[in-house]
Amino acid sequence: MTFAAEQCSQLPERDMRARCQTGIGHILVCLDRSALSEACLPHAVAMAAVFDARMTLLHVMQGPHDGGPQPTPDPLGWEIARQEAQAYLERLKDRTLALGPVTRTLLAQGHPAARIASVAAEIGADLTVLGSHGEGGHVNGLGSTVQQVLAITRSSVFVARSTATTPAPITPKRILVPLDGSTRTECVLPMAARIARTHGAELLLVHVVSEPVPSTILSAGEDLELARDLARRLQSGAERYLNQIASQLRLESLGVRTVVLRETDARQSLVELSEREHVDLMIVAAHGSTCNPARAFGTVASYLLSHARPALLVIQDLRAPERETADDDLDERHAAPIRGTPHTGPEAT
Repeated sequence: MTFAAEQCSQLPERDMRARCQTGIGHILVCLDRSALSEACLPHAVAMAAVFDARMTLLHVMQGPHDGGPQPTPDPLGWEIARQEAQAYLERLKDRTLALGPVTRTLLAQGHPAARIASVAAEIGADLTVLGSHGEGGHVNGLGSTVQQVLAITRSSVFVARSTATTPAPITPKRILVPLDGSTRTECVLPMAARIARTHGAELLLVHVVSEPVPSTILSAGEDLELARDLARRLQSGAERYLNQIASQLRLESLGVRTVVLRETDARQSLVELSEREHVDLMIVAAHGSTCNPARAFGTVASYLLSHARPALLVIQDLRAPERETADDDLDERHAAPIRGTPHTGPEAT
């Protein structure tokens, strides 16, 4: 673990609670003029309504040479395309203004992922909202641009699953919140409670205990039983922990249920639970009890971004100094994109 990671994971509890993001003031909505990308717009409007946030609608045009060599630039064609893109944003702006949020438009030029990340930083966006796919169509996992944005962004993100149907108003009724017992993951609770209260949604608090797996190292019956006994103890502790949090939330007249799972694959078990419970929205912290600030998102958040079917809100818990320290040793623009890779065992957030 690097020194920065040690600083990240050993923050005093009072400091961790102080950094909790309790609201969203500015939302950046990323659109590529495809119907699939517009799936994120109703989610952005719903979030803006909850937090009384303003929105910026962004479209990034690739310049004449951004998509590859173009021996004969066409200034007139470029200007026509620019005007069409601006008119597209204005039409969407009028639509969102009718729904309430204060909205402006922004037309940028360059490599889409890089410009999205830089614009988010330039305008001070608290949340970047994207559709899971865009003009490239449906592929396994996430679209290429979304993968690239997630590899370099350092802000909170909302990924809405793109569909071929016309986007409808969003009213989540069941919200899943994974908690690992750390104050980092608990930092999402104020925002989750606010969203649930606005929409009358049920909160589903979840903790996953790793189930011991027999192996060459863990093969003796006595050792295996000892490991299973520890898992049972952790399960009991997790039930008490979640019940305590649920009791506090119920004082705010919120509907809350708790679930403790014992699974060998913690991340996939969250995906499967979200499908069984017909979850509309998942809200997770970018990092959990273990935290590597060189990574914008921990392993659980990354896995859910690639695999979870419900809309996913990931709250970034790293503050600017931590991000800058990590970036001294990390070229963000060349970070590996988040991909849907197979997983065979539990990992920490």
